Amino acid sequence: MHKLVIVICLYVSVAITGKTINVKNNCDKVVSVGVLTNGKSAALPEKSMDLPPGGSSSFSESDTWGGRVWGRYQCSGSSGKDATQCGIAGAASPATLAEFLFKGSNGQDYYDISLVDGFNLQMSISPNGGGTSSGYSCGSPQCSVPSCPDEFAVKDSTGNVVGCKSACSVTNSPEDCCTGSYNSPDACKGGANAARIKSACPDAYSFAYDDQTSTFSCGADSYTVSFC
Repeated sequence: MHKLVIVICLYVSVAITGKTINVKNNCDKVVSVGVLTNGKSAALPEKSMDLPPGGSSSFSESDTWGGRVWGRYQCSGSSGKDATQCGIAGAASPATLAEFLFKGSNGQDYYDISLVDGFNLQMSISPNGGGTSSGYSCGSPQCSVPSCPDEFAVKDSTGNVVGCKSACSVTNSPEDCCTGSYNSPDACKGGANAARIKSACPDAYSFAYDDQTSTFSCGADSYTVSFC
């Protein structure tokens, strides 16, 4: 007698939820894109990609992700090891930042352009879907490159300006850094440099407590960060 062995295979479908960030290079040079998750410390980005002029790419993160995205010129290949020019975006190596916090308060995504730690490239952020755009709700912040005082400029080995430091990193003053007696939303207005940056980029963070006119929220499935 032949035995009939019946094998029942159960296929379990696991839904993987997340959000997509598209990055697009509208500049006339190669842009090296860096990504870093909030709370992580590293000498170089945890994700990076080189985009040729007109190029684009995308990556996915969990729907509760928080982190930052930035871009730089002259940082592809071996030159990306230059920490001063191409390291993690921050006071020593300034870059314009796209900042995200997915599923924050009330389940909304929060995003902004930040020049608090300095800047380098023109940037915009656009939600793809998520609702009708109205002001800071599903709006599309954008920022050109403000003027950079000579004492704030970061230059490469050939003398070209590749970034602009924040006033805080140059002066270390409580007013510029929102520290000491200036460490509150009412007391800290960012100083003269922040006012100059805000005038050039009204949508962007120019100092630490610049929340009211710089924070955008939406519930989109994806967001596009464009350079230039």
